[in-house]
Amino acid sequence: MFWNAKTLIADQYTTSLRDHFGDGVAHRLQKEIGFVGRRLLRLPNTERSSFFDPWFSEENARHLREVTRSIRGIAAGEDEARPGVRTGPRIVFLHGVMPRSGTNYLQSLLELHPDVAVNPYGIRELPLLNTIEDARAYEGRFLRYYRRNRESIHDLEMFACMVGGFLRRIEAGFPAGKTVVVKSPHTRMMRYFPYLFPTERCLIVLRDGRRAVQSTIDTWPLRFLGRTFADVCREWSYGTAAALEAQSRMSPDVCRLVRFEDAVADPDGAARDLLSFLGLEDSRYPFERIADLPILGSSRASRRNGEVSWTPVKKPEGFDPSKRPLDWSRKRRTVFDAVAGDMQKKAGYA
Repeated sequence: MFWNAKTLIADQYTTSLRDHFGDGVAHRLQKEIGFVGRRLLRLPNTERSSFFDPWFSEENARHLREVTRSIRGIAAGEDEARPGVRTGPRIVFLHGVMPRSGTNYLQSLLELHPDVAVNPYGIRELPLLNTIEDARAYEGRFLRYYRRNRESIHDLEMFACMVGGFLRRIEAGFPAGKTVVVKSPHTRMMRYFPYLFPTERCLIVLRDGRRAVQSTIDTWPLRFLGRTFADVCREWSYGTAAALEAQSRMSPDVCRLVRFEDAVADPDGAARDLLSFLGLEDSRYPFERIADLPILGSSRASRRNGEVSWTPVKKPEGFDPSKRPLDWSRKRRTVFDAVAGDMQKKAGYA
């Protein structure tokens, strides 16, 4: 009887949240409330729903595309006919499957080209898609002030307005012929990419899951009541799944996957491939400067006073993070194989 009463109270609480805030916001609140409890019990805190929106619908996503196109003045059919090409600057999004995947290195390669600008307005990372759950929660609070607006405002429409406005600012602030690279070391909610960014191109960096996980815990050590080793493995697995799905939903001239290991092993070849994909002249690229690129935020070479620094440092002799040995216990190897082993194979890192 005691447990039945608890279940009834929980069901009533959930129903009350949905009636007051709507399904999406109630889901978000439940996640926040359960987060602390799961940490105390050492249960998983990295959820697939943070990478694949359970409220996604093709119909609403197409509406969001029309909203962003309207804000930016994109002509009908422009995204289908000439993806990534407009009269203003090109805008390219550089995503990593998780932090420590190699987005800093790929951005450094691109930045060498004189027609490339990075970090627009000083913004080093722009995790727009990463904040969709928070955007939905804000919209729920906004709509509470006048509930009849729900009849006129679609799900995430206000978020689409924000995204379109920011991209319009970039288009107004950079000259035609410039390629502006916007970086985010996440692939959460990548399913929305072709709808919210109808004329943009997308680069996604893949990295061996074992080394991405190790680099993460080297940079941000595991702590009691913090993320577990299994949580970090799940983040890599879900992020990689989102990357592979995003590639499957977009054409090859819009989305390109880049393996961090390949870029490190053959930076000249990687640079040529990126320049070709983005339509940049390789005759203007200083290939001779690639070897002198500094290291930015390495979990090993950039440590200062026990913490990772993002101040550029000179590359040590023989530096190759893609071949760094792993010293994992049998337990950690078992956990990684159980949580991320299948995705490791699907991503081609078996």
